[in-house]
Amino acid sequence: MHQWAPPGIKMSYDNVGLLLGDPKASVSRILVCLDVTEEVVNEALRKKCELIVSHHPLIFKKISSINPTDEQGRIIYKMIRNNISLLSAHTNLDAALDGVSFVLANNLGLDNLQFLDKAYNISRKISLTTDYEDTEAVLKLLNYYSAEEAHFYEVDGRKNGQKNFEAIIDQHYVSQLRNALEKEGLLKKGSFQEMEMSTPTNNFGMGVLGYYPDEGIAMEEFLHLVCRALDIPSLRYSGRADRIKKVAVCGGAGVFLKDKAIKSGADAFVTADIKYHDYFIERSNFLLVDAGHYESEFPVVEAIRKELSEAFEHLQVDATENVTNPMEIYVTEFKNKNI
Repeated sequence: MHQWAPPGIKMSYDNVGLLLGDPKASVSRILVCLDVTEEVVNEALRKKCELIVSHHPLIFKKISSINPTDEQGRIIYKMIRNNISLLSAHTNLDAALDGVSFVLANNLGLDNLQFLDKAYNISRKISLTTDYEDTEAVLKLLNYYSAEEAHFYEVDGRKNGQKNFEAIIDQHYVSQLRNALEKEGLLKKGSFQEMEMSTPTNNFGMGVLGYYPDEGIAMEEFLHLVCRALDIPSLRYSGRADRIKKVAVCGGAGVFLKDKAIKSGADAFVTADIKYHDYFIERSNFLLVDAGHYESEFPVVEAIRKELSEAFEHLQVDATENVTNPMEIYVTEFKNKNI
């Protein structure tokens, strides 16, 4: 999970990672969910799961006590008493390649996916000077920490055949790489440099842009497709677009990306939690769609389940059977008396 969505890329206000449990505890069965509720914990108990992996963190703000007198306290209390651990990947999974928005875009049948907002300036250039002879071992170590453009060259005028290795690496891997280099005896004082880069990373961002083939699809067909793909009876939307070809999406509360979607030339933007004044659109031929927070994010539960199942074939990984969406929708048959 940390390779897919490193905790270091989370938003500053967020709380992710192993929130409950012993990191050395054994795991044989995992339950994946969007929200950790009492029903989800009871399901984990019934299925004998030692670990719950959630998108939304159960512990978000600082807590002053843990006791079974309120819902959060009851959940934490029950999990600790029954040795159930909790791992959460929230805004770090939102920002990850193939994360929440990529899953949503795939569910909507979009192709040629790319990040909508690439303003994650976390790329760093590292430079390592060493006299270690096994260059392949050094390159392998760099690649292990997802280094890009890794290469080396001989350092002129230096004794002992010193070599300089350079690579581009994401910021959250730098300290881990440094520790690994020290452990292997490859790091000498003053031989490791880290430089900030002005170009953004290609591995992390917010929101996704995708395309429908040919001339795209009609607006009503698109709205129907979103409902069908996310299994919802209704949508809120504003604006109009004759044809939908280029689409921006952001699972969950992503209306802060509306201007980015408009500037990108997208014909439609699908997200959630849109406030009243945000429905006003300054551009013609643009469709803004609120598909619901739970509805736009829930597909990532199956994506996590699949990812963990493929990574650990000996583990049983289940997606929760509980619908944890606190919102319900009432759809009535409205008849106009004047017709």
